[in-house]
Amino acid sequence: MNGRVVSFTWGRGLGHVSRQIAVHRELRGLGRDSLLLTERPQRLIEDYGFAQTVLPTDADSLVGEPLHGTGPAVDHGLARAMVAWVLRPDDVVLHDVTVQRELYDQAARLGCPQFLVHRFQRNRPDPPHWVSRHTPAIGTIYLLGEPGPEETVHGVRVLGVPHVVRPLLDDRSPWPQDTRALRVAVVAGGGGHDDAPGFLTAALHGIRAFTRGRPAGVDVLVLTGPHFDGAVLVPPGLPGPVRVRPYLGPSYDVYRHADAAITHAGYNTVQELVRSGVPVVAVPGVRDFDDQRVHLKAADSPNVVVADAEEHAIARALAEALNGPSGTRARPTATPARQADGAARIARDLVAATSRGSGAEAP
Repeated sequence: MNGRVVSFTWGRGLGHVSRQIAVHRELRGLGRDSLLLTERPQRLIEDYGFAQTVLPTDADSLVGEPLHGTGPAVDHGLARAMVAWVLRPDDVVLHDVTVQRELYDQAARLGCPQFLVHRFQRNRPDPPHWVSRHTPAIGTIYLLGEPGPEETVHGVRVLGVPHVVRPLLDDRSPWPQDTRALRVAVVAGGGGHDDAPGFLTAALHGIRAFTRGRPAGVDVLVLTGPHFDGAVLVPPGLPGPVRVRPYLGPSYDVYRHADAAITHAGYNTVQELVRSGVPVVAVPGVRDFDDQRVHLKAADSPNVVVADAEEHAIARALAEALNGPSGTRARPTATPARQADGAARIARDLVAATSRGSGAEAP
């Protein structure tokens, strides 16, 4: 079987879509076509050159875990019709953490092979048991960040793989290089979560508190995320410019030439921080099922200091991140040895499993 790979991605953040892009780029390199179904239009998908179809999604659209805050109820009959129209019997379905009901049901009816990418979820402590109970047509689970041998648990094939991080298309810097000012990136991920406005406000106040009395000043770049619909309140007294952008395309690396960053701590963001090596203040967000502190603990990255969403806590953490234990300003250092290659491992295994009818990984 050499069918197209179909996935569904949802979210007010960018974690799901970033992982899907990373894996589907690897699949493209192995000769597989892709179709991404989305809860909302995602510019990031467009920028990477993938086709996307917006699928009506509401609180009842996911198997086993209701979505909150997705807006009014939708016509599930329309969603079923759309999936029936686009899904073909020779397609392969790759779910990312969440399982979209209409896509899963139609794939099961057609006999399409189904796979699930799993990263930590509070409500899913035993992924194979969850799959065997809620989505038995899924034959394989990929456990992110847990590389190890293949095993079968509760009748489900389980394969641990390294972490997945979305590759950039280029590494252009958004920062002016002829400045003595402290360059600080403030990143709210996708920006669609309820705590994004409070996080951005606390981060900017924390920067102001940290930079008091510092003659070089500061240059701040705020990335609200494409799904942010709040207001960014810049406090008076910040000694330098504050640029606010909803989105920075994949040709730019927001951490390149940044002296420090203040971010939420979703899965994708944490993997990017490990890759960048830039000194970071990570402010864990509050999510229905995710626990961002778990991602930080698992990464165990020396360039990250964890803080609450409060200005003085952020100011102290920023000082610690920049100065380090030696009392001298930290230097951003990339960590190429820890680059994640989970996307390539997933793509090779999926192609091997669906081409040869086995779970063996392709060479």
